[in-house]
Amino acid sequence: MRDRLKVAVMAAFAVGIFQAGVASADSVADFYKGKTVTVVVGVSAGGLYSTYAQMMAPHFARHIPGSPTVIVKHMTGAGGISAMNWVYDAAPKDGTVVVTPTSALNKRAAMGYPGIRWDPRKFHWIGGWSEAVNDCSVLNTAPATTIEQARKTELMMGAFNKASNPYTNAMVINNIVGTKFKIITGYKGGAKVRLAIEKGELHGWCGQYLGWKTRKPEWLRTGKIVHLVQLASKRSPDMPNVPLLSEFAKTDEEREMLVFVQSSPDDRAMGVPPGVPADRVAALEKAYQATLRDPAFLADAKKLKLQIDPIPAKEIQDFEERIMKMKPEMIARLKKAMGAK
Repeated sequence: MRDRLKVAVMAAFAVGIFQAGVASADSVADFYKGKTVTVVVGVSAGGLYSTYAQMMAPHFARHIPGSPTVIVKHMTGAGGISAMNWVYDAAPKDGTVVVTPTSALNKRAAMGYPGIRWDPRKFHWIGGWSEAVNDCSVLNTAPATTIEQARKTELMMGAFNKASNPYTNAMVINNIVGTKFKIITGYKGGAKVRLAIEKGELHGWCGQYLGWKTRKPEWLRTGKIVHLVQLASKRSPDMPNVPLLSEFAKTDEEREMLVFVQSSPDDRAMGVPPGVPADRVAALEKAYQATLRDPAFLADAKKLKLQIDPIPAKEIQDFEERIMKMKPEMIARLKKAMGAK
């Protein structure tokens, strides 16, 4: 009798859990039905982040319970900082706003850059679509087309602002490797930088390699663009003969700094601000990870030459925890190398 009662109680408990799960799923679907989810991009239209977001949005919508409309909103300013601050401080905390921070912005937060008001650990990261491969590249007509030459000859390199990745990467290379990059800021996204290079206003920039593949593939095919150095966890198959930045380190300390700036799992992350209900965060994470494996999405990504290599939310969250615990002395050395005050 006692055993039968125990089994009955356990069965009732299991049914309760199942019903609660179904109710939670229904609640999320009910919330999103008829709603609009906004994906915030912190740089201008036409660049890599915008291209990806526009392509991804309709696929993402299909996987979110309730099938809301998903739109992309460009919020430029301070190299992506304005968008991140707005999402963290002012955006609705109900799961209707998702943000994709531009490369290395969370590293800037960890280093205490001025104007940054968010804590990367408090965002709810739902995943990333790949690791970014950055490279410093110039036109083949530039006065220097190798790092050795760039140590002796000035090159005009574009950037968004002094907090943006193209600026800080170029500054690190100047201060540690010894190049003579003259960095021109004020460009509103990668598309504007590439246009300036095409017009001859700039020799090149330290930006994302994928931008060349998607926007100027003929320049790669014809050798119009020359790669000086790449920034990633390992050499890209597309650039097997281009050295990694860390290969130029002369000391262990230099290597530690150059490895830090080379890449990170949150380069192409998607997240929602703190305060979003847990069931909606879980639903968005599940939907985004499903999107990254959706055959229709992958087919569209292939057309745009976007390489998809899904990164789990936990890997990104663990990375944010780790960088926010950096020692003050390392932060001071990095900020000096990056040209930060």
